[in-house]
Amino acid sequence: MMYRVIAVLVIVMAVALLGSSRLSAHHSLASQFDEGKPLTLQGVITKVEWVNPHVWVHIDVKDTSGAVEQWVLETLPPATLRKGGLRSDMLGKGETVTVLAYRARNESKLAFLRKITFADGREVVVWVGDIKTAK
Repeated sequence: MMYRVIAVLVIVMAVALLGSSRLSAHHSLASQFDEGKPLTLQGVITKVEWVNPHVWVHIDVKDTSGAVEQWVLETLPPATLRKGGLRSDMLGKGETVTVLAYRARNESKLAFLRKITFADGREVVVWVGDIKTAK
């Protein structure tokens, strides 16, 4: 009897711990990115991670002195991007893009991708709405 009680408690604790880590792993956009610090970057795509729960686009951007800065752009899940008109095949390595993004609050070279414009003029708005209400 005591063995069953301990076994049930261990299982309950394991489920609680696993569930809580999963909940805390997802972040609010407003907690990580500052819509008050929009920035426009022009650069060349070097890598795309088309994965769940967020797609990551890596670009090389030349600063005012000509030095290359490596930026990482986080965005929405692949399914959401496809529904909005952005496909992985559009984000080819070497593609020149201009992006509107919200800078990370920690001032790193990380930003949330808001809009992407391709060299031929095609434009895709990645996300529309108030960043504070996004889930």
